[in-house]
Parts: sequence; C-alpha cells; structure tokens
Amino acid sequence: MKKSIVLLVALLGIGLGVMSFVYFAYPELVGLEREHKVNPIVGTWEAEHDFYGKKERLVFSEDGQVKSGSRVATQYKINGNRVVVTSADKVIEYRISKDGQTLDAYLPRAGRIRYKRVN
Repeated sequence: MKKSIVLLVALLGIGLGVMSFVYFAYPELVGLEREHKVNPIVGTWEAEHDFYGKKERLVFSEDGQVKSGSRVATQYKINGNRVVVTSADKVIEYRISKDGQTLDAYLPRAGRIRYKRVN
C-alpha cells in the first residue's frame, strides 16, 4: 500500500511537471495566445539638432539596427519607457516619451540628445 501511494504521488508530480512545461513553452496548444511585447523603439528617429552639419538618423527594426546602410545585430531590453539597446560596439539606454514620439539618449560627451519619430 505504501509503495502504491509513493508511486501515485511520483506519477502525479511528473504529470504536473509535463503539463506545466507544455503550458509555458507552448501556450497555443492549450488555447492561449502568446503575449507579444511591443518594442516602442522600432522605427526611424531623427535628432532635433545637427551634429557636424547634419541631423543624425537612427533606424531600429525588430531584429536589429541599420547603421550606414548595413544591418547590425542588436538586442533590446525593454523596461517600461526605457529601452537598453546593445550592439557589438556599444550599449545605450534610451527613454521614450509617453506619447512615443520623442526619444532621449544620454551620452557621456554629448549629453542629452533628443530624437523625434520620423515614421
């Protein structure tokens, strides 16, 4: 009798573990839709002021950033209105306004740079 109860509890634990894995790894199998976190920085941004005679333009996509016409692998970490952008050469934290139309970056030598959404 004691072995039966231990076996039953073990099987119940394994079953709950498998169900938990399926629930979190494949929510569409149990009828739930995946939660998609919208990345607020995706789009084209242009600086308010000129740098060296022209306005700086930033282009962010879901999978990377475009710099000088070539795609650069980029990772985003979203925390409320702050987005930390990590590329191969630098890490920059951007703050996005509540309306999503302005973007602020704080750089060591330049100070605060404000960008406006172009599209």
